[in-house]
Formats: sequence, C-alpha cells, structure tokens
Amino acid sequence: MWEKPFTDICRKATDIKVKDFMHTPGEGEYVSEDASLEMACHQLVLGHHQSLLVTRGDKIVGVLRLTDVFNAIFQTIKTTCSL
Repeated sequence: MWEKPFTDICRKATDIKVKDFMHTPGEGEYVSEDASLEMACHQLVLGHHQSLLVTRGDKIVGVLRLTDVFNAIFQTIKTTCSL
C-alpha cells in the first residue's frame, strides 16, 4: 500500500529544483559577526527568523541558527544555576 506512493514521491522529487523553494534574505536577516548575542536574539525573535546570515564587512561568513542561540542561552543558564 505504501510502497508505490513513496516511489512516486521520490521519482517526482528529482524534477524539483532548490531554486523553486529558496528564500532570498531580506535586510533584517543579516547580522555582523561582532554583534552581541542579545542583538542577534532580538533580530531573530522580532523578525520571526529561523536563522541569520553572519557577515564580516560585505562577506557572508556563517549562519547563526535559532537553535544555536537557544543552546548558548541554555548553557549560560545551566552554568549560572549550578554555581
């Protein structure tokens, strides 16, 4: 019952291009590598973003994911509360 539909989905996926689903970042989706974590968190929350492109001048040098920020905050709380 499930075998044929899954095969059909996989076959159709070969015709789908990444460009059909990609998102072009807007102005609020970039953060400087020198920005504070507080600033990045503010951008993520207010902009409802899952990630920010990290810049050094005009160059993109990384991606800051919401999960990265959550982990950093969690580790800080964990360290502070265990003292």
